Order: sequence, then C-alpha cells, then structure tokens
Amino acid sequence: MRLSFNSCLILAAFIGVSEAQNCPFLGPAYPPATNVQAPAFVAAKAAFDKGLTDALTNGKISGASTSFAIQIYSGSSKTPIHTSYHTPTASNGTRTTTVGGDTVFRAHSISKLITVYTILSKLGDKYWDEPLSKYLPEFSHLQGGNPAYDANWDEITLGSLASLMSGIGRDYALNDLSVTGNVSSQLSGVRPLLDYERIKCGAAGLRACTRAGTLPNNPPLSSSQHPNPNILTEALQAVLTVFPFTSAFSSPNYSNMAFQLLAYAIENITATPFPDLVRKQLIEPLNLRHTFLTTPTNLTADAVKVSGWDQDFGDEAPSAGYYLSASDLTTLGTSILSSTLLSPVLTRKWLKPLTHTSSLLTSLGRPWEIIRSRVPVSSGAKTTRIIDVYTKQGGGATYTSLIALSPAHNLGITILTAGLPGGSDFATIKALALDTFIAAAEQAARDAAGSAYGGNYTLSATSAAELGLLPDEPGLFLKTLTSNGTDVLAMAKQLGGFQGSGKLGAWFYPMGLVGRAFSGNEVPFRGTFGLVGAPAGEDCASWASVDRWRYGGYPADLAVFGVSGQGSVSSVQFPFLNERIYRKSGNAGDGVFGPFEPGE
Repeated sequence: MRLSFNSCLILAAFIGVSEAQNCPFLGPAYPPATNVQAPAFVAAKAAFDKGLTDALTNGKISGASTSFAIQIYSGSSKTPIHTSYHTPTASNGTRTTTVGGDTVFRAHSISKLITVYTILSKLGDKYWDEPLSKYLPEFSHLQGGNPAYDANWDEITLGSLASLMSGIGRDYALNDLSVTGNVSSQLSGVRPLLDYERIKCGAAGLRACTRAGTLPNNPPLSSSQHPNPNILTEALQAVLTVFPFTSAFSSPNYSNMAFQLLAYAIENITATPFPDLVRKQLIEPLNLRHTFLTTPTNLTADAVKVSGWDQDFGDEAPSAGYYLSASDLTTLGTSILSSTLLSPVLTRKWLKPLTHTSSLLTSLGRPWEIIRSRVPVSSGAKTTRIIDVYTKQGGGATYTSLIALSPAHNLGITILTAGLPGGSDFATIKALALDTFIAAAEQAARDAAGSAYGGNYTLSATSAAELGLLPDEPGLFLKTLTSNGTDVLAMAKQLGGFQGSGKLGAWFYPMGLVGRAFSGNEVPFRGTFGLVGAPAGEDCASWASVDRWRYGGYPADLAVFGVSGQGSVSSVQFPFLNERIYRKSGNAGDGVFGPFEPGE
C-alpha cells in the first residue's frame, strides 16, 4: 500500500466536510441477510408468535371471528422465514375454513398493485407520460369545460392515474348514499334526487357498470365538456359525472376509478382484454394457482367467505376486485424483490417515491404507499436510521390485506385478514409484523456483515486496516488504516483540522454493485467520515458529499472487497491508496468493536 502526503490532503479535504457521528446513505446498511434461520430471525419469530398470542388473549385480535394468514419472506429464499395462520374459533353457521397458505381471501386494493405490475411486465414504463385522452378515444374529443366541475383529460397521464396524482375523484358510485333510498326523508335539508341523479350501477347491491352498456336516459351533469351521453358507455358516463378533486399533479388523492380508466387505456394499447393481460403477464408466469380476477368458482382450495365476498366490481376490478391466497401474494412479492419479471433497473425505478403526502412518514409511488420509519441500528440500540417500506394495503367490508416490501433488507411481508369490519385486528397484526421483522432483518444483516467483513486486513507489518461494527452505529466501521507505517486516519484528522478528542473513522455501506474478478467478485462500499461520538444532526447530507474528493481519479470514499466464489471475503482495496490488503484467516469473530475510550 502506497501513501503520499498529497493523498492524505485529499482524504482530509473529503472528511472535513462532515464531522457528524454517522450520516448513513439511504438504502441498506449491510448486504441483506440470506440465512432465514439467522438468530435474529429465530428470536423475531418467537416474539411475533408471542405478540399474536397475547393479542388474541387480550382481545386486540378477535380470535372468535377473525381469520388471518401471515407470511414473512426473503427475496433470496424459496422458504418463508415465518408463517402464522388463524382459523376463527366461533362458527358462523357454515363449515369453518381451516386457514392456510392457499386459503383464498379478497385482495381489494392490492388489485391496484397487480394492475401496475401487469402493465410494467408487458410495456415497461414508457407510457407513463402519455395523456389518457390519447388512448381512450371516447375522451379524445372532450373540450375543456368548467375546471370546477370537469377534469382536464389532456393533462391526466397514464402515470398520474397509477400514482394517484390525476386529481380525478375517488369513485363514481361505490359509496353513493342514493342507493339506500331517498336520503332526503332521513336527513333534514337534503333535497330529493331526480331519477337521473340516482346511481344505477357500480355500488354494493347493484350490478357493475360496464363498458358495453349505455344509459341513454341518464343525462350528464350540465357541463360543456360532456358529449352526448348516447355516445359513451355507462361506465364512462359515470366517470364524467364525478367532480374533480384537484388538477393533475397537484396533490395526491385516492381514486379507484383511476385504475379502471388505466386498464381501459392499456386494453387499447395492447388490443388485449385486461384480464387476459393479467393472466399472461403474472398469473401464468408466476404459477399463481389461487389468484382470481373475478369471484372464484370451483375452488381447489378453501376460501374465507364473509360479508362482501361476492361483490362484483366489473370493469373496476383492476382497482379492487381480485382474490388471492397468502402463498400467491408472497410469490408475487418475491418476484418483485428478485426482479423475476422486470429488469433490475425497472424494479429499482418502480420502488421509488413519486410524491409526498401531508404526513412526514408517508410517500406514494405507483401505487405504493411508502412508510418511512426509524429502525434501531441494532437490538437495544438508541440510534435509529430511516428505512423505506413499500406497501400496498387493501380494505373493504370485512377484508383487509397488505403486501410490504423492504428493498434495503430484501424482505417481504404478506398479511390477509377477514372478519370484523373496521380493520382493527389487521392494524394490530400489521404493526406487530413491521416492528418485529424489519428490526430483525436489520440485525440479521448486521450480524452477517460483522462476521463476513469484519476483521484485520494486512499486506505487511506496516500496512493494515481494521474493520468491524460499532455499538449503536450502523454501517461497517473502519477503525484503523495504516500505510507504510503511517496512521492514515490520524494524519487526516490533523490535516483536516478536526477539533475535539473523538476518534476519526469511516462508516462504509454497500452500493448494490457486484463486479467480476478472476477469483470471484468485487463488491464496492462507499464511506462517510467523521468523529466517533460527535452528535448526528437531522440535516444528514452524506448524499451530497459522496465522491467529492478524488486522487488521480480514485475516490477517497471507496472500498472494494474481494469475495471468493464460495462467498467468503478475502481482501479489501482502497483505490486511492493503490493497493489491496488481505484479510487474516480465523480473525473475524463477530466483528464487533468495544466502545472507544476518550482520546483513543
């Protein structure tokens, strides 16, 4: 390993921009754990089962009336990390279904995720910026009306529909009170409805609105935008009567009919009925044997049939009409994590937020509901780091469902419930699953990284590095780095003008890149530098400092690990020092450093 005075200046200049304790990058702190039997997962399974038992005992989950199927899984394993199933203890007058992995539930709004996944697998993302009016001929000739009453269909893109940023309303019929009778007789001050104002299709208890029928006797609301109602089918007539929420790309709002319109547009692009696309793009390639696009008949597996089971969503099925089992939803999630049907880059693009909400903790994608949460960096740690969990939740009547993916951990969670209205049982299960297994995945990855990457690396008696884990800190910590007898970190601290007695070090994070080498793979990590024990601020900006300083084109924050074909780490290279040093065998241990003493 060769070190010059100039390279120390470069390193000092780089680390001088951040004296924070540890400012991690967004993403994984370590390579995701691949051992589903890791001690952290074993402990999590026991804790989760105890939490479920306690909740069933104390009534937070109604064991008498609620069915649930839960699977926790890794994108790198065909065997789930954990499964939990519950069959209600009280009879509802019919044969009780014994809940298992193949038991069919209603998916409700997880259907939206299936719809977008189908489109991406067939067409990629090249149509997201195209206007809906281009692919929905019925809307192509609509003229701009009154913006207070009419959507601007030329501004609404296919991508805005998929990301809940179109500004169109939620539903044209689903929860309309007119289907329950004359509301004016029950609510003082509400005028009676004219016959054409009453909902004729698309609500619970009514037939579904279709693209085949028309409603010639149902005139639209007065607006210059609406064409002759005889030209439009009943479903599209219904859509055009809905008041806009806002203009496109202004503020997110939940919309079911957005996905019906999206499916119509894709049918026109592909000249294929949308149900056929779902079967060809997802159900058949993934062998989803218990996934259904309409109310299933002749089931080969049991189903949980409670209130709302047979509600027909018709053409709105791409929004909320599908049925599936826990095992199929896990297969679906695993295929996303492992990029089975999409290219890795398209998967990464899909698993990114597109808009914020008014909550600091929630962002949205297509149609991901992204939970931003702080996860302890290790078991019992006070320090946390931000994790983005990509979820899609479905709920209606007595069914509630969830798919949750943590790309940083290659981890997925499936939850299907049926029982009491309101979803309180589901909320208990969801919180317990996320809190328990996301933290376990972080700990399992940390433990594996400490054992795999931690230890002493040397080239000679005077060139060496020591890497491991710091208590209460994320990332792989570079404790010492010497070259030709020179303490590189001590020199950099002095040259960088760092004040205080804390030790200067670097925290390294995997970048998800793998290069091929003669004897195996090369795995790059990038580092953030700072003083151990210095307070970390909320304005963490490591993303702005990465790759800021180089020496001869070599980044000062880059460490490249050599990994053998058998998966063992054999060396590390700091390219700006232009030398590779080798890991001493039998040296790894658990890779955990003890606390640093003041002035160390």
